[in-house]
Amino acid sequence: MYAARLVGLPIFDPQGDQIGKVRDLVVAIRSESSQPRVLGMVAEVSGRRRIFVPMTRVTNIDSGQVYTTGLLNMRRFEQRSTETLVMGELLDRKVTITTTGISGTVFDVAMEQARNRDWVVSRVAVQEPAKALRRRGQTHVVEWSEVTGLARPEPTQGATRLLHALNELRPADAASVIHDLPPERRSAVVAALTDERLADVLEELADEQGLGGALLEAAHVEQPGRVDLPAVDVGDPGHGHEDAAASEDLGHHPEHPRLAGLRAEGHHEVADLGHLVALGVEDRQPDETGCEDAGRGGAHVETR
Repeated sequence: MYAARLVGLPIFDPQGDQIGKVRDLVVAIRSESSQPRVLGMVAEVSGRRRIFVPMTRVTNIDSGQVYTTGLLNMRRFEQRSTETLVMGELLDRKVTITTTGISGTVFDVAMEQARNRDWVVSRVAVQEPAKALRRRGQTHVVEWSEVTGLARPEPTQGATRLLHALNELRPADAASVIHDLPPERRSAVVAALTDERLADVLEELADEQGLGGALLEAAHVEQPGRVDLPAVDVGDPGHGHEDAAASEDLGHHPEHPRLAGLRAEGHHEVADLGHLVALGVEDRQPDETGCEDAGRGGAHVETR
């Protein structure tokens, strides 16, 4: 079962009610010689809240759906230092296949259930760089232990495979995944989007305060063929105006008409992003044990 195919799948409780969607997988990489344990899924529930769904709560993954026990910790997901996000961090990582010496990037990873019922990452799909006139390089599927480089984060990681996976999602789902990427990774992904795709994503977030503004900020990059968007100091809650863009930046490249309209409409959203973030983020304390079970009125404990 490949990770990229799980993203966007609906998650149901035992009664058949949808409670969210899969956004990422959380794994614990202890070494390059042993298969990482899949700790759980990052799920998006009502209100775009991200929560952690342990694999011990997953009862079945079948026919494009994920079923759970229904007992979920509704506390906002916060990644820990020992955890790695498959979509957000592992895809596009540069690796080498030890048996052949072939180098490439992580195209996808497959997980399976071990004899002890734990889920583990068992195989890695590695794609070679494109050669000559071929648009894509050859892909090799190997065991986790046959690859080196998986445990080393990269400061200049590419975004080719992640972009491919995002293009398979609805604009609203893609925007949600992009929003939760690490800042450097998010900027690289947004910069690589076509103007049309970026406009699709931002239009889906027209009514979502804060989320669209963060993507507009990430799109403030210099690249051929795209206009330089106005800079905004999102760290200042009182910042109520956009900094004027230099006229020479706007003169060289034609601006996509949909982006121009979205930029104008998103003026207040971008300006107030710092204030929204300051008010909307909830911190999870490591020693907190209680949580809300949305829709069921009970409280329970879930740890990982």
